[in-house]
Amino acid sequence: MRKFYLVMALAVLLQACAGLRPPANTPAPTPTAMATFTPMDTLTPTITPTITSSPTVVHIPTQDPNQPTETFVPVPIFIGRDTITPVLTSTPFRPGPGFLSVELSEKRIYWGSCQPNRTRIVAQVENPEDVFSVIIFVQVKSAFKDDHTPWTSGNAMHDHRDGTFSYNLSANTTRGHNHYKSSWILFQLVATDDMGLEIGRTRIYTNEIALSPCL
Repeated sequence: MRKFYLVMALAVLLQACAGLRPPANTPAPTPTAMATFTPMDTLTPTITPTITSSPTVVHIPTQDPNQPTETFVPVPIFIGRDTITPVLTSTPFRPGPGFLSVELSEKRIYWGSCQPNRTRIVAQVENPEDVFSVIIFVQVKSAFKDDHTPWTSGNAMHDHRDGTFSYNLSANTTRGHNHYKSSWILFQLVATDDMGLEIGRTRIYTNEIALSPCL
């Protein structure tokens, strides 16, 4: 009896396996091709650097030649209780082409019997070997109105043979000295060579010699 049950179970199992087997005319399935994925390049954004111009550092201030020159103002320096202020010395300017300097012994003279009644004018020329003579021209101008005497025809200055020339200007002998109560003596110097040709000329000195009567 037990053998019968074993045979029956074996038969049922064989039929079940036979039902799962595909029919003989069924084609074998074609293997599905696996898709191959090609990795895409990752796009890296390109950043173009922005060039920023950096300012140029100038350690020395640039001066504009078209701008006026700054005037030096002395700054007081305090040392304890004392104050020291730098003293500015005036820079002498050249009197004119061909001359190095022009100096006066007196800047105020009087016509009459008062002293001083004359001034000594000393000029130093630039090229003594080329200068044969120096001529002085004089004019008297009113200190209060626009009026003046004509220029003189010129007087030769004394040659000291060392590059300097001098002239003693007398108040009483200056033409037009008594035309005004208060006036200025204007003068100009001209250097000439041995042919009488001009090789140098000073500026016109206008407010250098004051002329007054003796009161």
